[in-house]
Amino acid sequence: FCALRARVPTCLLTSAPFVSSLEDCSMTSAEKTRVALVGLGRAGHFHLQSVVQLPHMVQLSWVVDIDESKAQRIAAEQGCRWSTELGEALADVDAVIIASATDTHFPYIMESLRANKAVLAEKPISHELHEVIEAVELAKSRNLPFVCGYQRRADRHFRALKQQLDAGAVGKTKLVKTCSRDNPLPPLEYLRTSGGIFHDMLIHDFDMLDFLSNGEEPESVTAIGHCYNAEIHKMNDIDTCAVMFKYASGMMAMVDTSRDASYGYDQRIEVFGEKGMLTAHNELTSTVELATSAGHLRPPAMYSFPQRYLQAYRSELTEFIELVRAGSDSEVHAKEQVAMLRHPGVVRATMAAEMSWKLGRTVQLTEVGRDSESVPGKMEATNMFGDSFRNYENSERQEKVAATYGLMHQNQTVEFVREQREKWMKFNKGEFTVMEVISMLDDLVDDSDPDVDIPNSIHDFQTAERIREQWPGEEFDWFHLVGLLHDLGKVMALPTMAGKETLPQWAVVGDTFPVGCAPAEDAVVFPEAFRENPDYHHPVFGTKNGIYEPGCGISKLMFSWGHDEYMYQMLKFNGCTIPEQGLNMIRLHSFYPWHDKGAYSHFESSGDAETKKWVKEFNKFDLYSKADAVPDVEKLKPYYASLLKKYNLDGKLRW
Repeated sequence: FCALRARVPTCLLTSAPFVSSLEDCSMTSAEKTRVALVGLGRAGHFHLQSVVQLPHMVQLSWVVDIDESKAQRIAAEQGCRWSTELGEALADVDAVIIASATDTHFPYIMESLRANKAVLAEKPISHELHEVIEAVELAKSRNLPFVCGYQRRADRHFRALKQQLDAGAVGKTKLVKTCSRDNPLPPLEYLRTSGGIFHDMLIHDFDMLDFLSNGEEPESVTAIGHCYNAEIHKMNDIDTCAVMFKYASGMMAMVDTSRDASYGYDQRIEVFGEKGMLTAHNELTSTVELATSAGHLRPPAMYSFPQRYLQAYRSELTEFIELVRAGSDSEVHAKEQVAMLRHPGVVRATMAAEMSWKLGRTVQLTEVGRDSESVPGKMEATNMFGDSFRNYENSERQEKVAATYGLMHQNQTVEFVREQREKWMKFNKGEFTVMEVISMLDDLVDDSDPDVDIPNSIHDFQTAERIREQWPGEEFDWFHLVGLLHDLGKVMALPTMAGKETLPQWAVVGDTFPVGCAPAEDAVVFPEAFRENPDYHHPVFGTKNGIYEPGCGISKLMFSWGHDEYMYQMLKFNGCTIPEQGLNMIRLHSFYPWHDKGAYSHFESSGDAETKKWVKEFNKFDLYSKADAVPDVEKLKPYYASLLKKYNLDGKLRW
């Protein structure tokens, strides 16, 4: 204990017993649960503290972080191994704790589950509902422990309230109120990549509602909010919010939250029932209150969540390790599997609340499809052929799609891309208006797309209108225009634009990937064709980093030539004033290996997490609008013509 005390900050040494009832002090190192900790930032630090406090249960075998120097330093301090990639650690551990950047959670979760490892992952599993469902289904099919880090479930005060509630102390629940106010304001750099107040903060409250109601899903939600902080407003987020849920049982729930409470960290729950009321008051720094003739003086609130939930983080890890040790046939495993299957419901409620705030109206939970994204209207789980989206194995168009990707992966070399950039980025193929180019695309059906066989021009309006529906108003009209423009680069495949220089579809359509470095074969479709690419065996181009430096930034990569890169460069050349995040959506929306699978993350720089967030937001509409009815294009043209003028794209442009 003395040796450990020297490594643990004083603030962590509380009066609570150091060894819990679940710990076995006689356990040998061979019997301890071997753990890999992924991510050594803000969240990873708290999990590391918990691991350090449980030396009789847990052996920290690996730490993984993209920051090599940080991983080396922590590994040296803790006496474990380190890596910048999770795969290296998976053969040597029993369980994985995932506390990395938000947008890496899902790929790390899937990699761990596929390696048959138990997983404790920080929320969110993903911002995409279909990915949450995919992760839960994988864990279920392999009978693996999979715990999402909602640490409030392990808080002693909230558990005491839950026990009395389940015992019938207040009878049938009528109304639940939760209050969650943060302190201090989180760093702006963190907020930019957090996923927003709904997915980063309110999701904890929504999980508590699930916990207290034993999994009852709400029928509808109404959310209102405001942003008082100018920097947060620039992120298209809010800092103060109130949410109201209505349930089929008659129960109602109210949540109020704020990013910044000047008086300290504030966490309260109230349950009003037919027989009375249960209240979990805010925890203060002590229970001592001074009363004098001048009045009552109470101690201050906890400073922030590391102090308030110190016990909860430790209990969460203790119970996770006990779950791993108990085995898949145990009662505790069966109970946790039930809780795991409710993760998608919590995410669905979160998406519906966010949708309500954006649309300014009450949203029914049925508007958020059970196998799709949080976009308004009932989302289809299948494309126009009745298949799941991006199904490259069983699609009706599979043969043509496979042939297109095969040629693309064989022929997109550094030399080829440089030649095409030289040829096409002179923008001397003709002068056309945007609407003229859209009309040209009536003659194009994308041979790489398993989801549609309608002209690309129709899909452009489908995407734009879906975006306009969820992101209404002048503030986001640039986003509407991005939906219209995103695929216009496919005009390179049409003779009406380029004559004899028309490119084959494999050089125009399909997913994007960087050339000049080794392909991420486990993150692309039809990867076997890469082995026929001359660059695959090149002494530089065939290596992991290739011609790039780690951390150089995604924007510095040279991408396979196609409609995305061409359209991005064409808009820049013609002086388009769409914000940079919109232009990046156009350039990177087909870079699925990166934004969907987490590949090439070693090239990311500080701003790429924010870019990825916007690209993923765009792709909800690009992908899932492919099941929509065909819009009335003529009625829509005047609105989009006004946007073209606003963003300096009216009249003839050089293509």
